[in-house]
Amino acid sequence: MKCAPIIVSITLLSSATFATAATGIFGGYLTIAGTKYKSNGSYGGPEPTFNGLNLGTQSAGGTLNLTQFETLAFADSGHSTFDFAFAYRIRLNSLPTSTNPADYAFVSANNGGTPHGVSIGGNNEKAEWTGAVNLLSGLSNGAYAIDVVHKAGAWEGGSNFERLANVNNTQPGSTSWSSVSPFSATFTVVPETTTSLLAALGTLILLRRRR
Repeated sequence: MKCAPIIVSITLLSSATFATAATGIFGGYLTIAGTKYKSNGSYGGPEPTFNGLNLGTQSAGGTLNLTQFETLAFADSGHSTFDFAFAYRIRLNSLPTSTNPADYAFVSANNGGTPHGVSIGGNNEKAEWTGAVNLLSGLSNGAYAIDVVHKAGAWEGGSNFERLANVNNTQPGSTSWSSVSPFSATFTVVPETTTSLLAALGTLILLRRRR
């Protein structure tokens, strides 16, 4: 992974930051259309930041594939993290974000066929999902947003908790869905015929300029 040296170098510092929490998330990443992003600018690595990004104009019926996500978590003092997942939602940009998990689609980490993470040194784990989800599927023209939340289960103090990395809590201890403000990016879908027309018009303008 291209950012692994940087991520590993901040691992101990990130874990040490949480004197009051024995488990939590300290990194979140996703890949869309071949570009890897860090979900929030506070996470380590050279990747561009996803939250607040404009993914540009997309053609209806086209492809904008989500192909990867990863979540980095720590588990200190004999506790553990497990059942990593990634939640995403496509909505009209005019609609508000949601705190209801039923509004989101979930994909689970598939490290060796399990949702558990793999060790990256110390008491830290990385969980990763790879696949292909076309974010444009079924969308007509309009302005849209994609909302994402990184999720990990954790065992701590004899109880199980959810750890939800989102704008309100990028490095969470226990998090309630009622307080979730997802990482979000926007994009616009235009009719395929409009895309072709714009391309043809651009070519015509270039030809006239050359004359």
